Amino acid sequence: MSSGESALPEPILVFDIGGTKVAAGVLAPDFAVSQRREIATQAADGPERVAARIVALGREVLTAFTAESGVQVRRVGVASAGQIDRTTGVVSYATFHLPGWIGFPLGEQLSSGLALPVAIDNDVNCHALAEATLGAGRPYRHFLLAAVGTGVGGGVVIDGKLYRGRLGGAGEIGQVLLEPEGGRPCSDRLTGCLEVYTATSVMVQRSGYASVQAMVSAYTDGADIPAVAEAALWLGRGLASIAHVLAPEAILIGGSAVLLGQRYLDAVGASFARHTLPSHREIPLLFTQLGADSGLIGAGLVASENP
Repeated sequence: MSSGESALPEPILVFDIGGTKVAAGVLAPDFAVSQRREIATQAADGPERVAARIVALGREVLTAFTAESGVQVRRVGVASAGQIDRTTGVVSYATFHLPGWIGFPLGEQLSSGLALPVAIDNDVNCHALAEATLGAGRPYRHFLLAAVGTGVGGGVVIDGKLYRGRLGGAGEIGQVLLEPEGGRPCSDRLTGCLEVYTATSVMVQRSGYASVQAMVSAYTDGADIPAVAEAALWLGRGLASIAHVLAPEAILIGGSAVLLGQRYLDAVGASFARHTLPSHREIPLLFTQLGADSGLIGAGLVASENP
């Protein structure tokens, strides 16, 4: 699907809300992002305060965009971490990365604060929709997107359409069980989940580097980092299990893990091949293509679905 075939009807104010940061901007009909800004999520402050800061950020973006273009934005698209009920805009579930967010009416809060209609969906669903429309998912009717960053989430595209599941809960691959006995603590008293073995935040913590950027710099310069090798091994195992259920045509890996480059992707792929049936070993593992703006693009696509 080309961008010309799927151009947006009008500019849309878009947000990408993650456990670490919130990005905002205005998405043009040709999918260019203008007036892009970021703030720290500061999720520990609770959803009410975070929502208030997001509203303030949105107003700042709108003011700058209107002053520059003379165009009034009339709708908002939001990509948010957590399970999102698309019909109500309520966060139906969130992990420890967003404490206190379960049951929070995020869509309603943002719509009220911005005085604009808001369409909201899970952030990785938005990433997957963007990649299906403009990125690495374009050649495929069925694919899984695994977003590996602060946490781990998934987006499932079946027959060219997002599969959201009950209450927007599909694609929670971070909670796939890897170690049933004695596993690392995860969300809601769960243990042994894929997220706590494979997220880049876990790699940083276990490697001792000061940041993802420092770890990536060392790894891409050739350093042997056991925490990265271990995470790649676990991710390959987890993706193999998921492939046995979904049999996707491709698996896309996004999030900050993309920064680790081909060496990391090869390590994940080798683990995947060792742990899957021969019939699935030809499934390509690819990096996403749209980078940091994929959530914003997907948020705009979600908003454009609403008349």
